[in-house]
Amino acid sequence: MYWSSLGDFLAMGGHAGFVWPSFALALVVLLGLGWSSRIAMKAAEREHAEAKREARADA
Repeated sequence: MYWSSLGDFLAMGGHAGFVWPSFALALVVLLGLGWSSRIAMKAAEREHAEAKREARADA
């Protein structure tokens, strides 16, 4: 599809009301997954460090 202006592109052939909210929702979901993964990774790293300290203390 060819758009002659930025306004035509943003209008998405009259489907902008469906296209842009879909992109926004996808972005929110991806950011949420990234945030959730980062929190889970930090928790796993803390557990791993604690387990290593306990293993050294028991040895």
